[in-house]
Amino acid sequence: MLASATPSDLEESLSELSLLLNEEDWEEADRLTADLLLDAVAYSQNAMRLQGVSSRQRPYLTTEAVAALPCQLLQAIDDRWQMASGGHFGFSAQLQIYADLLETVDFDPNLNNWSTPHPFFEDVGWLMLVALRPIGFLRFYNWLEFDLDAPKGHLPALWYWKIPRLESLQMGGFLTGQGGCFGDLARLDAMMLRLSRCHQLGG
Repeated sequence: MLASATPSDLEESLSELSLLLNEEDWEEADRLTADLLLDAVAYSQNAMRLQGVSSRQRPYLTTEAVAALPCQLLQAIDDRWQMASGGHFGFSAQLQIYADLLETVDFDPNLNNWSTPHPFFEDVGWLMLVALRPIGFLRFYNWLEFDLDAPKGHLPALWYWKIPRLESLQMGGFLTGQGGCFGDLARLDAMMLRLSRCHQLGG
């Protein structure tokens, strides 16, 4: 894929993504989507090392990594998700939900009030609605809904869930990635800002 920096590998992966989405294999398509984004980060880091620039980025989509994701790749992935789901899934659906919430909901992310999670998490169905768990906790990844009955914008999700085990533990989780712990607002905001800028450039 992108880690090998060959256009043919990328096209092959995007074709595979289209196939999975058209077959409504939403979970495998989500996993491949995360791999494509992580490959883009790895390729960027390799390029920096070749130029003699050290990279301290962790092997997941940090806020810095998200801010540098290629717009062309994001658009290519999003187009396939939108087409296969009739606009129900995809980055565009998530961005629209996020933008609408910014206009209608008074939410201050600087409060760090874990009992009041970002309303985006609730709207896209990412919150863990189980007794005896804090309100702000996110579902475990395998508790997500991989079908069109899921809320709009529910997928793709693994780009957000995939974080180091220690990071998960520090956020109140169980070493299982983003699931089972509080949401990282900085990474969510970074992705939505990147998507917004890519849309502006594309328009």
